[in-house]
Parts: sequence; C-alpha cells; structure tokens
Amino acid sequence: MKQVRQRDKGSANITEFGAALWLLMGCIVLPLLNLAVVPLRFGLGKSIVANEVRHLAQCETFSEARKGVSTESAAITALKNIGGIEVKSMHLSLYAESERDKTKVHSIDEPHKMPPTWLPNGMESPCLYLLDLKVDVCIYPLISSPYPHFRIPGLSGPIPIQFHEVSSWENLGCDPVTGEYCLNQ
Repeated sequence: MKQVRQRDKGSANITEFGAALWLLMGCIVLPLLNLAVVPLRFGLGKSIVANEVRHLAQCETFSEARKGVSTESAAITALKNIGGIEVKSMHLSLYAESERDKTKVHSIDEPHKMPPTWLPNGMESPCLYLLDLKVDVCIYPLISSPYPHFRIPGLSGPIPIQFHEVSSWENLGCDPVTGEYCLNQ
C-alpha cells in the first residue's frame, strides 16, 4: 500500500508542471527572445545605413548621390533581407560647416542650391562638407502579439527608430565641362 501512495503523491505534480512550463515559456523565454532579436536587427540595420552613407559620399556629384537613395537601392534591399525591418522613409542632405566658426552651418536637400559663399572658394571656406542620411524604420520583434490593443514596442509591436549617419563628402573638385563644383551639381 505504501508504494501506491508514493506514486499518487509524485504524479500530482505532473499537472502543475505543464502549467508552470507554459508560464515559463510565455512570460519569460519568449519576451527575452524578443528583447534579444531587436538589438541584433538594430545593429545590423545601423551598420548597413552607415555603409550606405559612406558609399554615397564617394559619388561624383550630389545629384548622383540623391539618385542612389531610393526605395529600390541596395541598402534598402539589404535592410529588407534582414527581416523584421520595415523602411518608412529616407532623407539625404548635404551640410557645409564653416571651419572658422563651427556654429555656422548651411544645409541643402537638392542639387544646385548651395550658395556661392559656402562653396570651396567662397567667403565661408574652408568648410567641412558632410553627407547626412536619415532612414526611418520600424523594427519588429521576433514574435508579435495578434491583439491590436496590446502593443508594447519591442515585445509585442514594432519599435519606430531613425538611423542617422553622417560621412564626409569626398569630391570637392570642379566639373571640367561646366566649371561648377561637383558637390553642387
């Protein structure tokens, strides 16, 4: 009789083990997995955007760099291939920062808009020219909640993030045909 009673006591924990295992998986393991995947996607996305702005800064003209920023570019394709990253928008601009007075900064969003005073031979020169790329994305966790009213960014819903990278503009030369600076074309 003692053997039967010992088995009865031990088997009572089996039903509790299933519920405890479900709570462990649902409340601890899955949220920690979500928290581990989001920083990985963030790091990969940030490195892709940094690489892209370095590549764009090596373009011959500013208009060529602007053409390189599109929803079909290689950087956007690489971001989509990571999975869990949705690109919302991209913005490219060129900044000129005066070397003499660091508080003076001029930015342009389109070619042919740089004033003559900010060009390499202008009154504000010497200047540091920076290409600035901003990419707005949403980073999704590994497992999203199916409930639309229960959204915790990073755990059950996407996190809106802006990748912001800057690189020095490298081509300060003039076009031999037009005589215009390449950074203003």
